[in-house]
Amino acid sequence: MVADKYTIQAETLMKAAIEEYKETITEVKSADANLATLKGLRISVQGKPRRLVDVGDIKRTENENVIQILVFNTDHIPLLTEKIDEVEFNYEIDGQFINIDLPDPSYKQLMEVVDDLNIKKNSGLSRLTKAKSEATTRARTALENEFITQGVANAVSRKCSEMHEEYSLIINELTLAKIKEILGDEYFEKYKTEELDFE
Repeated sequence: MVADKYTIQAETLMKAAIEEYKETITEVKSADANLATLKGLRISVQGKPRRLVDVGDIKRTENENVIQILVFNTDHIPLLTEKIDEVEFNYEIDGQFINIDLPDPSYKQLMEVVDDLNIKKNSGLSRLTKAKSEATTRARTALENEFITQGVANAVSRKCSEMHEEYSLIINELTLAKIKEILGDEYFEKYKTEELDFE
């Protein structure tokens, strides 16, 4: 069918967007909530404010509740541990490493991770919209140049809309499942009553 010539590309792009989105969200974890707190730490080096990422390298470990900071200059360790004490994280110093035990994040912290996830979701959804509009624009141009009939252009538009709806639903379902994984059952119930009512 002639319409397929225009919709195959859209479907390929949409499938690619879904695969990429799945990949992107595997990286998002509830431990990210505490990471954001750590990344927000500031120390003063020779009177200049420095972010944690300027003076050390944050690494994940096998245990997702433990983060390791490789401090570039060991002179900065006391400055960093002072700030880590302020956010009340437990840690131990091992040479130029600071191993930090991450506490269970609060609901508010987890919601920041969810907000970040929603930004990724919107980006995924806009890729689907772009794929749909590229195909329908090509079909419209072909119609204007009389390469295809109005019927074919309508078929392209209808099929692209159906695919867009189908793949958008997949992204929304993947996101909701990920939110449940991030929040855990108890917080997810709270999220459903507080947040989902407004959507």
